[in-house]
Amino acid sequence: MMKDNFKEQVASELRSLRAKYNYKQKDVANLANIDIMTVTRYENNSTSMQLDMIEKIISVYDITLAIFFTNVSANMQNK
Repeated sequence: MMKDNFKEQVASELRSLRAKYNYKQKDVANLANIDIMTVTRYENNSTSMQLDMIEKIISVYDITLAIFFTNVSANMQNK
């Protein structure tokens, strides 16, 4: 169950970042140069997540994987 919770928290953090920047999924897809369905599936936790794709998505927000996963970890501990 920890794995499922982790993936859901990653999806939640992706949604939170997008909301913080007031972007639509289409905006993120365009800025990251990926398909909008990829953004949708990652935010909905409805597909297997790949680290390189997460990196492309978060590059839109100018943060590193280390910062992103630190935030995910912190949010998991606060739940």
